[in-house]
Amino acid sequence: MAVVGLGNRLAAVRNMARLSQEEMSQKLGISRSAYQNYERGQRDLTAHLMLQIYEVFDVDPLWMLEGDTEDGKNRRHEEIAVAYRKIGIAVERRIIERGLTVIPEKKWDAIEFLFDEFMNTDALSIEGGEPETTRIDSVLRLVS
Repeated sequence: MAVVGLGNRLAAVRNMARLSQEEMSQKLGISRSAYQNYERGQRDLTAHLMLQIYEVFDVDPLWMLEGDTEDGKNRRHEEIAVAYRKIGIAVERRIIERGLTVIPEKKWDAIEFLFDEFMNTDALSIEGGEPETTRIDSVLRLVS
C-alpha cells in the first residue's frame, strides 16, 4: 500500500538538504534508480530507510508517513512540546507562589515525573490543558 505524499516529503527532505537525487541516494546507500522510485511514489520506503532518513536528516518518521506539518515534525511532537512547557511553567509558578526553595535538579525531577505521568495517563489535564495545582503540590512535597 503506497503512502500518499511520501515521495513528495522525501523530495522535500532532499531539497532542504540541498542534495541532488544522486547525492541523496549515496547518503542512503541505495542506487539512484531505487531512490527515484521512492521519490516518485512507486515504492514505499522500508523501515531501514526511514530510520536512515531520521538519523542522517533528523526528520521525524511519523512526519514522513503522515505529513502533518511543513517543518518535519508531526502534530503529536508539537502537542508533547506544548505539554512539557506547560508543566514546566506550572511547576515554576507553584514554587514561586508557595515560596519554596527547590534546587534545580529536584525541580527538574518534579517536572519529569509530572510529564511522564501526563504522557502515560493524561491525568494532569483539565479544561485549559494546565496541570492541576494539587498534583503539582503533592509532587513538590516529595522533592522539596
